[in-house]
Amino acid sequence: MKLKGSFRPSNPAQLDADAAIIGSGAGGASVADVLTAAGLSVIMLEEGKHIPSSAASPIASEAISAAWRCGGVTSAIGRPPIVYAEGCCVGGGTEINSAITQRADSALIEQWRKLNKIENFTPDELTPYYERAEAAVNASLTPGPLGRATDILRQAGEALGWKVSDLKRGQRDCKGANRCSYVCPSGAKQSMAVTLLPKAVDCGMRLLAQTRVHKIRIEKGRAIEVLAQSRAEGGPALSVRVKANMVFVCAGAIHTAALLRCSGVHKRVGDTLRFHPTIKATALFSEPVDAHKSRPPLAAITEFMPDQRIGGSVFTPGIFGLSLAEDWKNRGDLMRDWRFCGSYYGMIRPRGVGSVRLIPGSNGPVVTFKLVPEDWTALSQVLTRLGQALFAAGARKVFPSITGHEGWTSPDQVHEFWNKPLPKQATNLMTIHLFSSCPPGEHRDVCAVDSYGRVRGIENLFVADGSLIPEAPGVNPQMTSMALAFRVAEAALCHSPRERARSASRDRNQEDC
Repeated sequence: MKLKGSFRPSNPAQLDADAAIIGSGAGGASVADVLTAAGLSVIMLEEGKHIPSSAASPIASEAISAAWRCGGVTSAIGRPPIVYAEGCCVGGGTEINSAITQRADSALIEQWRKLNKIENFTPDELTPYYERAEAAVNASLTPGPLGRATDILRQAGEALGWKVSDLKRGQRDCKGANRCSYVCPSGAKQSMAVTLLPKAVDCGMRLLAQTRVHKIRIEKGRAIEVLAQSRAEGGPALSVRVKANMVFVCAGAIHTAALLRCSGVHKRVGDTLRFHPTIKATALFSEPVDAHKSRPPLAAITEFMPDQRIGGSVFTPGIFGLSLAEDWKNRGDLMRDWRFCGSYYGMIRPRGVGSVRLIPGSNGPVVTFKLVPEDWTALSQVLTRLGQALFAAGARKVFPSITGHEGWTSPDQVHEFWNKPLPKQATNLMTIHLFSSCPPGEHRDVCAVDSYGRVRGIENLFVADGSLIPEAPGVNPQMTSMALAFRVAEAALCHSPRERARSASRDRNQEDC
C-alpha cells in the first residue's frame, strides 16, 4: 500500500509543474502545504519508500531497516566518529523521531539574526510559523501516567533542585508503547506522512517515492530541470526529469548540501554542518523500570539549557541490545536485567563545526565533524550531571557510554571526568539532530542562502529544511525546520512569476475600476 497520490512512472518520464520539492520530511511537507494551498501544481520527489503505519513491525530492528538510511549506522568522520541517523522514507525524519515539539530559544534567535544579518527574523516574526507547525502536528502535553522512565527524570530534578520541563509531542492520544518513534503502528504519531503530505496530495500534489534526485540542472541563473531516477524494488531504474518554475531542496542538512554541491553550487554550502553531540548512559535500578511499556520519557532536565540538556532515550529490548553491543564484554550481562534498566542521554550545543563534501566515485557524501576543546569540556560536564541525576533517582549502577568503563556504583564516582577530558577514542557519541549546512542571511561571508532561503545567484532555487537553522538550537529541531520552511515557501510564493502576474492583473483590474 502507498500514500494516496503517490505514483511511480512505468516508463522514463518528463514532467512539468509550477514547483518541484526534493524531500518529503518536515521541510518538504511544510513547503508543499503552502504551495498546494495557493493552487500551484507541485511534484515531490522522495528517495525512500512509503512505510504505512499499519505495516510497522513491533520489532524495532525491522522498522529501522525500513525507514532509516543505512539502518541508522552512518558516521561522521572525526575523533571520535559520531554516529548519526537519518530517515529515508516518505515523511523523512518525522517518521523516526520521538515527535517532541520545541521552539528555539528567543535569545538564540536574536543572536542568529544579528550574527547572520537575517531579515525579518525576530522571535515575534517567527511565532506565527511556529504556531502553524505546532498546529500541523497537534502538539500537546500527553495526558495520563507517563511511566517510570519519565518519573526518573522528574525525581532526579526534584532531588537535585534542577529545573525539569514536561515536553509536548505531536500526536493524538496513544495507548500504544513507545514504538511510535519507529513508524507508529497506531497512527497516533503526527508525522508528515499522516498530516501535511495527505493534505497536499488531496490538493493535487504528485508524489514520486523511491525516486532519487542526483542533479539540478542550472543555466543562466535559473534551475532549469531536476534530474532523478525512480527505482522500485527489483525493478529497473527509470529516468525522471522535472521542469518547474521553482525548485525547493528539502533533503535534510547532509543531502541538501550534497545535492547543491553536485549541481555546481558550492559557495558556503556544506561548510558549517552542526550536530547535537550526545552521550548516553545506562542506569540499572533495583525495581523494574519497564521502559519498553511506556512512551519515550516526556520530561527533560532543562536547568542547563540551551547549552546542555538531559533526557531519556527510546527503549525497547532490541534497541537496548544494540546499545550494549558497543561494549558487550562489560555490558552484555545487563541484557538479563533489561526490565530494570533505563537509557538516558546528555546533549550539548557544540562550538565545533562539520562539513559535507563529495568525493568522485563515492556512493554518498562524506561527512566530517570536529569537536573543539570546549565541546569536550561540555560533554564531560553533561555526563557528570547525567550520572548525578540517575543516582539521585535511585540508580544502583550507571554505565557511561565509554568502551571499557566498568560503570559507577555510587554518586561519588561520577565526578571522575569533571576536571579531566573524556577518553576520545573510547567515548561513543551519536546524534539524530542535523542542521546548519546552508545558513541563511545577508552576511555573504557566512551564509549560503539569503534571508528567505534562496540560493544566491539562482532566481528560483530555494533551501527549506533543517539546513537553514543557523546553529545548533539545543532542542529537537523539527518545529524550527517547519517554521523556516513555511517562511521560505511564503516568501517564494510572493515573488514567483505566477504571483507577480496575478498581482499585475489585480492592479490592472483596480485601475480599470
